Amino acid sequence: MSVATVLDLIGWIAVRGGIGFVYLFALYKNTANAAARHWLVEHTAYMLSSVPEPRRTELAQICAFIGAAMMLIGGLTVLLGIEGRIGALLLLGFTAVGIYQHKRECDVAMSLGQKLATQVPDSAKGDLTTLQWSGFSGNYSSGLKNWALCGICIAIFCWGTGPVCPNSSVQYRITISDRIVPSILGLHE
Repeated sequence: MSVATVLDLIGWIAVRGGIGFVYLFALYKNTANAAARHWLVEHTAYMLSSVPEPRRTELAQICAFIGAAMMLIGGLTVLLGIEGRIGALLLLGFTAVGIYQHKRECDVAMSLGQKLATQVPDSAKGDLTTLQWSGFSGNYSSGLKNWALCGICIAIFCWGTGPVCPNSSVQYRITISDRIVPSILGLHE
């Protein structure tokens, strides 16, 4: 096996491991206990600001569950390399919605900071401004990060979860999507 092939394999393992870790660990942290699950539903509800209560909370619970399922299935399939293209497509959808979610959270951070500015003493306004801008910039940078993750998910969808060894006497794919997607996209190996 050549050095280039070994580096190619190491690179793909790093991509798959990194993507799997990002989504599966985030899923774990967002569902670890009742407080985390409550936070997840509340922050999902930010995207549904035009929907009145109690329907808003009901939809937020459904969307949070669907998002968690997308993270679990997508993260595992990419990590394991079994139907990773389908998993990458699930993660792409989830992450694209996350770009909007982070924009909504930026809006919430700014409006909440402005609302609270009139209610806190002058001695605490500096701390409030720090919290407001931390909430804004953290979510803004997370939205930008999601653009990069979308690009990685598109690449995995187009290229699959790793190379077929070109010098091997046995060349096969263990997934259906690895046989179908390249022909649809006009990518021939």
